[in-house]
Order: sequence, then C-alpha cells, then structure tokens
Amino acid sequence: MQLKSLTIENFGIYKGPHSVDLTVSEKKPVILFGGLNGGGKTTFLDALQLVLYGKHARCSNRGSQAFGTYLASTKNRFTEPSDNVSLKLEFSHRTDTNEQVYTVQRSWFIAKQPENTRDKLQVLCDGEVDDFISSNWDDFVNEFIPQSLSDLFFFDGEKIENLANPERSSELIQTGLENLLGLDLLTQIQNDLSVIENERKKTNIDETLIKKVSDCESEIGEHDIILRSLRNEVANLEQSISELNVQINKARQNVRKSGAHLIEDRDSLKFELGAVDRQLKDNLQQRVRLDAGAGPLGLVPDLIKETQQQIKLEVEAKQAKSVDNSTTEYESQILSILSEGKIDSSTYSAIKKLIDENQSKRRSFANIDSYVDLPLSIFTGLDERIASEQAERNKLRKEREDLQEKQALLAKQEEAIPDYNDVKVVLNELATLEAEFNNKQVLLEHNNRMLEQAIAKREVLNTKYTNLLTQQNKDTFEQKRTLQVCDHVDRLKDTMQSFAKTMIKENIKLIERKIAEKFIGLTRKDDLISSVSVNTETFALTLISHEGDVLAPSRLSAGERQLLAIAILSALADASGKELPTVIDTPLGRLDGRHRSKLIDNYFPNAASQVLLLSTDEEITGKYYKALKPFINREYHIAFDEQEKTSTISEGYFND
Repeated sequence: MQLKSLTIENFGIYKGPHSVDLTVSEKKPVILFGGLNGGGKTTFLDALQLVLYGKHARCSNRGSQAFGTYLASTKNRFTEPSDNVSLKLEFSHRTDTNEQVYTVQRSWFIAKQPENTRDKLQVLCDGEVDDFISSNWDDFVNEFIPQSLSDLFFFDGEKIENLANPERSSELIQTGLENLLGLDLLTQIQNDLSVIENERKKTNIDETLIKKVSDCESEIGEHDIILRSLRNEVANLEQSISELNVQINKARQNVRKSGAHLIEDRDSLKFELGAVDRQLKDNLQQRVRLDAGAGPLGLVPDLIKETQQQIKLEVEAKQAKSVDNSTTEYESQILSILSEGKIDSSTYSAIKKLIDENQSKRRSFANIDSYVDLPLSIFTGLDERIASEQAERNKLRKEREDLQEKQALLAKQEEAIPDYNDVKVVLNELATLEAEFNNKQVLLEHNNRMLEQAIAKREVLNTKYTNLLTQQNKDTFEQKRTLQVCDHVDRLKDTMQSFAKTMIKENIKLIERKIAEKFIGLTRKDDLISSVSVNTETFALTLISHEGDVLAPSRLSAGERQLLAIAILSALADASGKELPTVIDTPLGRLDGRHRSKLIDNYFPNAASQVLLLSTDEEITGKYYKALKPFINREYHIAFDEQEKTSTISEGYFND
C-alpha cells in the first residue's frame, strides 16, 4: 500500500482545504514534515487515522468522548456554521495481479445536538464510486491496513517511552502476536462463549438460587464500578507521570544550560586547588634544597678546573720543598768530594751546572704560593652529583609547570561555576518536579496494588457466580442438555486456548529473531546482546548476553530501552508481512544525540517503503537533517498563520 495524497478541510487547526502530495520513490522513501509544537503535526496524524478507521480510530485527543461529540469537536472554530468538515485520502493497493487506486472521503456537518453528528463515507476505486465497498468499509479497511496493527505503523515518538521499559514490553508483544496471528478473534469468541454459557446456566437454575444470583450480579456490578475507577486513576497517573517526565527533561536541560549542575563540583574543585597549591609549595622547597647543594658549582666549571690545577701545583710544591731539603746537602757533599778529587775542571763545571739547574727548578716549584691547601679528593664524584641534582631539578621544573597548568585549568573551571543565587530558581523547579514525580510514582504503585487486589476479587466473584449457576437440579432433560452444552463450550474454549498457545509457540522464534536483529541493527553493538527470549505464557522479554547470561534491563541506558521498544515495533511490523507506510509523530523527541543518530542512520531510511516523519524544530535538524537528506523525497513545513487563523502546509523544511 502506498499513500498518494491527503486533503484536509476545516479539520482541527486547518481552516479551508489543504492538500499534500505523499508520493515517494524507491530510493527516497522519506517525506519530512516540520512544524512547531501546536502547529498541526499531530492533527495531521489524527486525520490519517480518522479517514481510514472512523469511529474505531485511535485519535490523540478523543479520550472517552462519544464519536458524534468528537466529530463535532474537530471542526475548525474559525469556519462558518454551514461549512462541513472533510478528509480525503488517496492510496494505491497492489495485489498479485494488478494495482488499484482508492480514494476514501469522510465528511460531516455539525448537528444541532453535537452528539448526534454523523459522518458520511464514500470510497472510489480507480476513479469510480464503489457503493459496496463504501457500505462495508470497516471490513475492507482491514485488508489494506488492519486496525489491530495500526499502532505498529502509526505512532507518536514521544509516547514510545511508555513501551521502552522491558518489563512492560510484554503487553506490546502479546498484543502484536495476537493481532498478527488473529488470536484476538479467538479471545472474542471465548468471551462470547462464556456469555452463552452463563446465560444458558442462568435459565435453568432453581428458584431458590435466583436471589443469590441476583445479589452476586449486583455485587459484581458494584465491584466493576470500583475496578473501572481504579483503572482510570492508574491511566491518569501514568499520563501525568509521562507529562512530568517531559517537564523534568526540559528542567534538566535548563539546569545544564545555566551551569547549575556544576555547583555540586565546587567543593571538589576547591579541594583539588588546595592540593595543587600544597604540591607547588612542596616543589619549591625541594628546589630550594637542591639549590643549597652542589648545584651552584655547576655554574662555574672553569673556576673548578683552575682550582683543581692549583691544588695539583700546591701538591707538587710541597713535594719539591721536601725533596729540596733532603737533596741540597747531599748535592753539596758530592760537589765537595768532586772538588777534592782528580777530575778535570770542565767535568766538574758540567756536574755543578746540572745540580744548580735541578736545584733551581725544585726551588721554583717550592716557591709557589699555597692558598687553597685542600686535598684533590674533595672533587671526587662532584660531576656525577651535579648531573644528578640537575636531572632532579629538571624533573621538579617539569612537575611545577604541570601543576601550574592544572591550577590554571581548575581555576578556570571554578570561575565557570555560577553563583547559587543566580540558578536557585531552575534548581528549585527541578527539585519540585522530581518530588512530584516521585510522589506520583509511589501513588501509582499503591493504585496498581489495589487494582491487582480488585482484579483478584473480581475473579473470585466470577467463580462464585459460575458456581451458583451450576447449583441446579440436573434431573430434567433441558437441564441435562444445558450441562452438555456448557461442557461442550468448556471443551471448545480449552481447544481454542490450546490452539492459541500452539500458534504462539510456533511463531515466537520468528519474533525473537526479528527483535534481536532489529535491536542489534539499531544500536550497532554486536557485543551488547546475542539474542532475546519471549516467555510463551507471560510474553515477558528477556535479553541474552553473548555469554548466555540474562542481561538485566538496568544495563540498558534510557536511549537503548527506547531503541528496544522501536525494535519490537519494527519486528512486529516486519513479521506482519504487509508493505505499509510508517508514520511517526515527534520521531526523536525523547532521545539523546547518540541514539538519534542511530535512528537517522539505521531505522528511518529502512523502516518502510514509505515513511512520513512529523518533526519539531529541535529534532531532525543540523547533522541529523544532513544524514537523512539523501533519503528524503519531499519536505513540508507546517506553520500557523495568525492572520488567516489556520495552519498551512507548504513545501520546504525549517532550514530551507
């Protein structure tokens, strides 16, 4: 099935006629509508469902209103009293042999008494009015888009969060399976058989039991009122909690925008700044200690070298003095002996000259001034010590630079923290909303427990009522016949129930595989789960890890739980085997950036052969719009015209 066009006239916020071309191509299946909240996106979705399903449509703001009253309330309030309201949808439907084009037009005038308003339906097939289909449209529409499956193809993205909890997904899976397999019809037949059984038994009870039966029926009636009241309270609380959740998310965004979420980090930042300051002081003390050691000597290497040379000279001078004192007398004795001996004068003169030269040389060393007077050993290991202290000094300098950089960063972060008085309004707003949310959660849990008790009591009353009806005289033929009929009814109900369980078991594996494939495809995390399991009795969904362990729902982020709900919807829609368009209102409303990208990249382009997205200005924009652009066939902008008092649908998107 492919939608071709939708025309809205005087419906809701749309005054006068507004027609939209909905045709797409195979490679570009997406039609993108952009509009602000309250501009008419949800009204557009309501129009689609209303023109198809009439009184059975699940429109957003109908509630418990009678259909006539609801039709009257949908008329645009700026139109003339004599104007009518009409919706016209054109679509094509392909069978194995051919393709036909249908035009469904639903229109109505407002009656004097609004509750008496009635709609008029006309269906054209290939341009010609088909009276038979028009008269039996409620049956024919299920051939195109079964009403029981419509929630799989028309849904509100913001309300998907209600299905995102894995513990609540069992209801979605059960409903989807029953609708896909036609088991909802079996359930209705079982209920009808129960009514027949009770009525049959009731006509044959003894007179003495009539009052007991009547009292039991009254008690059941009174209890049903209580049961309905509890269910309404639970539904209202769930709706209120859902709305509060939206407000809390907006309040949290305001807190983050104002920087109020940083206030709780102030003390830890101050503590870190103090620790950095202490580390800097300790670093300074260590550098001062190093500067008091051998380090400064590394600044005068030439002076140290000269000092070492001077010490060596002084050592040689001391040695020269010692040698001179011991050899001078010895040399004098040698010369005296030589002078007395018979040697020639030239030899004597040469020896004397040599002795005088050695003596002069020794005395020149001995006369060197000694002002250092230190051993040369004081310089042993000095170079190594200077190098070691220099390396430690470089390390301390690098540590100081890192600490100063960290100190500057922490100081900048501290400056970014706003004053509490500037942000206390947004913090108080968030705290108030969260407190109200928690209180309503507690109240919801309490009401759910009361509802469970009321349901249990209703079952007890049903059993009591059935027992009263069976307490009768079985002697007459009619009574025996009644018992036989009731016995056959019980067997038939058991057979249908057994058949339903068998059908579910045979098809559950397909659903499990498709849910797992869709979820892994959306998250692009092959290591998150390996498979899913659905209990055939409770329809509870269990996630299985690659190690074969059960993956607790708490392991999933809020965004992943929403992706899981979308995966369930997509799997059930895929399992239906029907080529139907998918229409999503506020498709990215509750998702963060990372999970929005996953839907843009992995879901919307492949959700169906025709995908209608009704987006606000804060959803499909920027990088998300660019990523989706290659798959967009048409773009429309829905905006309210204050002068004309109507919303209009024009070509182009927000950023056009």
